[in-house]
Amino acid sequence: MWDVLSFLALLGGGSLFLRSLRGRPGNPKTSGDQAWRNALALYGTPVEDASSAQARISTGEDSLHIQVEPAQHGPDLVTIFFPEPLELAGVEIRKAVYGRQVHDPESGDSQFESRFWISGPGRLVSALLDAETRRLMISLGSGRLKISDGQVRAEMAVEQAPRLLPLLLDIAKRLARPLGVAERLAENVLNDPITEVRLRNLVLLLREAPRDPKTVATLRVACADRNTWIRLRAASGLGAEGHAVLAELTESEQDAVSEEAVLLLGRNLTLQRTREILAQAVDQHHHRTARACLEPISLGGNAEDVEMLANVMAVQDGELAAAAAQALKTLGSPAAEPSLILALQRKQEDLQVAAAIALGRLGSAAAVLPLKEAAASARRSALRKAAREAVAEIQSRLLGATPGQLSLSGTDAGNLSLAQAEGGELSLATDPTGRLSLGGGKEEG
Repeated sequence: MWDVLSFLALLGGGSLFLRSLRGRPGNPKTSGDQAWRNALALYGTPVEDASSAQARISTGEDSLHIQVEPAQHGPDLVTIFFPEPLELAGVEIRKAVYGRQVHDPESGDSQFESRFWISGPGRLVSALLDAETRRLMISLGSGRLKISDGQVRAEMAVEQAPRLLPLLLDIAKRLARPLGVAERLAENVLNDPITEVRLRNLVLLLREAPRDPKTVATLRVACADRNTWIRLRAASGLGAEGHAVLAELTESEQDAVSEEAVLLLGRNLTLQRTREILAQAVDQHHHRTARACLEPISLGGNAEDVEMLANVMAVQDGELAAAAAQALKTLGSPAAEPSLILALQRKQEDLQVAAAIALGRLGSAAAVLPLKEAAASARRSALRKAAREAVAEIQSRLLGATPGQLSLSGTDAGNLSLAQAEGGELSLATDPTGRLSLGGGKEEG
C-alpha cells in the first residue's frame, strides 16, 4: 500500500516540476531588461550599451534620465533623475506606511497627507505640490514611491508599465518645470480647488514676495475668493487698497473673521462704525468681535459710551463681561461707578476682579464698602487682592485730594477738611471748642 501511494506522490511532484520548467524563461534577467527596454522605447530614447534598461525622456525644456533596476523578487525599481534638481533641494516625499502622518510642513490637502509623508521647506513643498501633481501621485498608487535628492522612484512590474509609467513621467515632468517658487505659489492660490491649500499658498506667498507686482495682482484676484479667510488675508496684504474688503468682512457670519477684520482696520474704523459693529456683534453673540470693538471705544474717551459698555458688562458673561469692565476703566468716567459696584455682586470672579480694578481707578468713597464686602466673601486670592488694592487706591485719592476737595484728615482726630489752598480753607478747628472756621483770616466775632 505504501509503495503505491509513494509512487503517486512522486508522479504528481514530477509533473509539477516539469510544468514549472516549461514556464521558466531561458534567462530571466535578460528577458526582463528587454521587456523594460521595449516599454521605455515608447516614451524616450534608449541609452545604448547600458547594463540595464535606461532611456532619456524629453520634457520640452530639458531631458530626464530614466533607469530600471530589475529585482530578484517583487516589482522592479524605476528611477527618474532630474538634470538640475534645484527646485527639489531639501524636499522629501514618500509613501506613508501607517495611515495619516504628522507633517511639518502640511500641504493643506488631508487626503494627500493620509497617503504621503512630507518633509522639507514649506515654501518649496507647497510650490511643488499643486493640485494636478497631488492627483497624479495619488493615482499612481505604487508602493515605495519616493521623491528626494532630485529623483523620483517607484516600484512597478514591467506588466504595470503601460499604466503606471506615464503617471510617473508626468509627475517628474511637473516637478521639473522651470518656474520660480513665488510664481508657483501664486498659481496655486488662484487655481487649487481645496480652500486650505489656497490659503496656505497665499500665506507663504505673502512671506516670499509681499511687494512683487505678481503678488499684488494675485492678492487682488484673491479678494474675490469664495472663502472669507482667503479674502481676509488677501485684503490685509494690500494695505489701504484692501480696506474696503476688510470693512465688508466686519459683518462676516464667522466671528473669528469679523474679529480679525476689526483688528486689522484699527483706527481706520470710525468710532461710530465701531459702535455699530459692537451692537451687531452682541446681538449675534459674536463675542470675539465684540471684544475687538471694546478697546477702540474705550480709547475714544466719550462719556456717552459708558451706558453701552455698562450694558455689555451687565448682560454678558465670562471674558466679554470682564473685558467690558476693563474698557470702562480705560474710559475713566466716574459715571461707570454704579454699574461696576453692581458687577461686584455677580458670582463671576473674572468680572469681579476686573470691576474691582476699574473701581480702584475711578471709584469714590461709595465703592469702599462694596469692595470690602467683596474681599470678605471672595473664595480666591485674586479677588481679595484686587478689592483691597482698590480700597487702598481710593483712600489714597481721598487723603491726597486737590485744593477745594474734601479729604480725610491725616491726624488721629479724623478731622474733615478742605484740601489746602492759598486761603479761605474750611476746616474743623483743632481747639477744644471744635469751632468751624475759615482759616487764613481774622476771627469773626
